[in-house]
This record gives sequence, structure tokens and C-alpha cells, in this order.
Amino acid sequence: MAIRGRLMKKIKALPEDRLKEVADFIELMESKEKGQSDLAEYGMQDYLPQLSVYEELLAAGKIRWK
Repeated sequence: MAIRGRLMKKIKALPEDRLKEVADFIELMESKEKGQSDLAEYGMQDYLPQLSVYEELLAAGKIRWK
């Protein structure tokens, strides 16, 4: 089965409350395709670089989850 068909089948099987998450993810992908970021719209353009630094510190063992 083609990927589109598999995805549609899975989406149809999701409970209604989970469909919002799927829609949000699709909208995020669409905005990235346009070269825009939903985060930048809300004044959070620095969020992703900060998150990347945080992930690097975690990976290096310099910080830990509590």
C-alpha cells in the first residue's frame, strides 16, 4: 500500500482528540516548507538554537534530567 493510503488509514483510526496534534504537525511541516517558522511568529525565534545547545549539553553529559 502506498504511504498516502497507509497514513490515511492510520489517521482515520485515531481518536478525535489526537487529530489536533496531527493537524498541528502538518501545519508545522508546511510552514517549514515555505521557509517560515511558527515559532518566529510568536517571538520565539531564539528558541530552537537554545534547544540545540541544551541537547548538546545533555549529550555531552554536562547536564542531566532530574
